[in-house]
Amino acid sequence: MTETMQYNQAGHVNRQSDTFHTGRGSAAHHGGIGPAARIASWRWKPRVAHIQNAAAADVGRGSETMMTFARGDLFHAARWLKSGGHKAMVVTGFYIPQAEQPAAESDGPAGAVELCEALRAIGSDAWLVSDEPCEPVIRAGASSRLPEDHVAIAPADAQHFDRWVDAMRGLVKRHDIDTIIYIERVGPARDGNPRNMRGFDIDRWTAPLSRLTGLGLHVIGIGDGGNEIGMGRLDSIVIEDVVEHGERIACTVPADELIVSGTSNWGGHALVCAMYAMGCRRAAPLLDVAWHRSVLADVARAGGLDGVTMRNTPTVDGLSEERYYRQIRMMSDIARGRRHR
Repeated sequence: MTETMQYNQAGHVNRQSDTFHTGRGSAAHHGGIGPAARIASWRWKPRVAHIQNAAAADVGRGSETMMTFARGDLFHAARWLKSGGHKAMVVTGFYIPQAEQPAAESDGPAGAVELCEALRAIGSDAWLVSDEPCEPVIRAGASSRLPEDHVAIAPADAQHFDRWVDAMRGLVKRHDIDTIIYIERVGPARDGNPRNMRGFDIDRWTAPLSRLTGLGLHVIGIGDGGNEIGMGRLDSIVIEDVVEHGERIACTVPADELIVSGTSNWGGHALVCAMYAMGCRRAAPLLDVAWHRSVLADVARAGGLDGVTMRNTPTVDGLSEERYYRQIRMMSDIARGRRHR
């Protein structure tokens, strides 16, 4: 991916001069698999499409509508990752500064850790990436699940951020990382600043991790509200029409594939389920609801917040546990080829 961009003083990209070119349509986009294997992979498309529909279940933000403009991207993203050998940085963390006890939200970290575990299970590798405001919650989710040296935390101040990006560039070269997955990571809107769903500018608490797209990696975005990195793949008018405050919050940074879901954790699980359906059976433990409950419990113990209620509970986006885990079970059942109960 090549890009031409300008950054504001905080290091976030200014939309007015952005030009992004993704790898879609190139040989790299097909994950290095040959034409015959690509043709054969289409037999998985119907099942993956069912998983995508389940992940996009609307919880009040227009995810089902937005997903229709990126339909098929889950299949392409899963095919890219399951082809093997693709090492990734998985970037997450959405800080809620206006909460009574400010912290990162629960949506994003669970899905990010799941993706890291899935990639490592199939013989690839993955690094979990976030920033200092979100660090306690991110490390809690990764604890006992990822090696400590596979968690990278960006400094919150712009003065040290460039040096950190250089270190990440070195990590990419040393380990042949070729993919970056953003999940529930807020990105710059049209004015260059990141905004939450209420339209509030959270630039002060958000490191400009969208700049990692400048490393030339294959980019996968996962989001649920229009303000996450990767949503620039959609025409901005889609987000403006569907999402409240869409004209102010729509992220301008695109991705090679975009997975739109009701919650971003559902989107991360959908990607793992799609990989499993395509033959990545070593990811099987991640299809069990118990794994997801365990991660969210750890996130809550570290102060993680429900992004809608802004309360420290092991819930996601104001959904009841029954509602949230119903979609997790549904996607897992589809991936296994079972009739969902």
